[in-house]
Parts: sequence; structure tokens; C-alpha cells
Amino acid sequence: MKKLFRKDKDGQSLIEFALVLPILLLVLFGIAEFGRAIMVKNILHTASREGARLGVVLPVDENFEVQVFDRVQQVLGAASLEVAGDAITIQTPSEGDPSVRVTITYDFDLLTGGLFDAIVPERFFTLTGTTVMKYEGGFE
Repeated sequence: MKKLFRKDKDGQSLIEFALVLPILLLVLFGIAEFGRAIMVKNILHTASREGARLGVVLPVDENFEVQVFDRVQQVLGAASLEVAGDAITIQTPSEGDPSVRVTITYDFDLLTGGLFDAIVPERFFTLTGTTVMKYEGGFE
């Protein structure tokens, strides 16, 4: 009598695993990509902050932007992040606007390729890091 009510469950685990695996991988790769994006955003903010911190104490002369740019590139290079030179904008302080603004834009590329095409149609996201600090030096 027990054999009549006992169901054959061979292969049930394999079918359930095959159904759950794509969802599990999607969540896993999504977490990894989101974590990478947060890390890159943090690096951009750190580099812009370091450039602005240097800029607020430098004298405003012909080497101002070069020195700030070099500091930003140094921080980005330490994090192994390649950013094009035209993606870094530096606002030199003036009497009308006594603040230093450093903005870095970066095209964040998804490593998972076409895995998220159904959910996220674009493979590139533009991430920015911006810092504004008041200039501490004097103007001649």
C-alpha cells in the first residue's frame, strides 16, 4: 500500500536547480556589478576631493591647474583607474567665485556584457565625482 502513495522524486532536485540557477546567477552578478560601481564612484570622489584640497592652498598662477590635475591623476593611478584628460575639469578660483571645483566623469562599463541586456539596455553608465571647496589663499 505504501508504494502506491510514494511518488517517484528522481530528478526533481535537478529540475529545481535548473530553474533557480539563472535567477541566482543574475542576483550574484548584479551584486558584483553594483559593488564595482560604488567602488569606482568612491574613487572618483576621493580623487576630486584630493585635487580640491590641494587647490585651495595653492597660489593661483599658471601652474595651478597643472598641479591640481597631476594630483587627481596620481590618486586615480593609485587606484588603477584610467580616466581621459578631458574628463577632468578644474575651476580656478577668482574674486567673483572664490571656490575650487574639481569634477571627474567616467564611463563605467559593465563587465558582464550582455547578461543584463533585458534589464539594463545600456552597457555604459556615466559616473561623476565632484568636490567644491572655498579657496583659502588671497588674490593679488
